[in-house]
Parts: sequence; C-alpha cells; structure tokens
Amino acid sequence: MTSFFGNFYETIDRVVDKAALASAQNDVGSMTVDPDKVDEIAAFFREKSQMLFDRSMDVQELANVKTPGRDPVSLGSTKVFGAVGSGDGNGYVENYLKLAKVLEEAADALEGNTRQWRVNDQDSADSLGGGKA
Repeated sequence: MTSFFGNFYETIDRVVDKAALASAQNDVGSMTVDPDKVDEIAAFFREKSQMLFDRSMDVQELANVKTPGRDPVSLGSTKVFGAVGSGDGNGYVENYLKLAKVLEEAADALEGNTRQWRVNDQDSADSLGGGKA
C-alpha cells in the first residue's frame, strides 16, 4: 500500500509542477502559429480545457468516498482520496481547473491576436488599393 501512496503523491506533484509551468508559459511565453490554423488550435485548446473541467468534476467525487472499514489502510485511503477531491490547492481538482484556465486563456489570446492581425492585414490591403488581402 505504501507504493500506492508514493505513486499517488508523485502524480500529484507532477500535476502541480505542470500547472506552474503552464502558468509561467502563459505569463511570459509566446508561440508562432500559422494564421490558417488559429481557429483549429483555439478549438483544440477549448476542447482540452472542457475535458479538464469535466474531469475535475469527476475527481471531486473522491471527496465523498466513504471509509469502507476502520482498518488503517481504509482510513488512510479515504483521507488521501478526500484530499485529492476536496480541492485543497494540491489536489487534482485545483490543478485541473488551473490548467483548464490556462488553455482557455491561450485560446482567447490566439483568437484576439488573430482578429487584430486579420483587421490589420485587411487595412493594409485596402490602403494599397488591392481590396481583400
């Protein structure tokens, strides 16, 4: 059972690290995207964000797991499942929601930047008398 808890906590640590990395990338990171692919990529980010949100709701059910017995393993398992599902900052719920937010913000940024790029591109074409770019 020790192996289970060790693996479990290691997985939580990796989720926390990935959420921090994603947040840092969102703050200072950048990416280059083919303008023809922006809508597809933004939709992909939104889909994955929704999947993380849906999964966080499923994981939240772990907070309601009843203790199957009074033995140390049952009590310990229930405590760990409750911590993971409760959204205590280090649990899956909080980190899934953080990652979902990062993906949503990335989709919003892609769409906003592309809208502006398309307007600028069209304005340039119009000013040169070429019509639609």
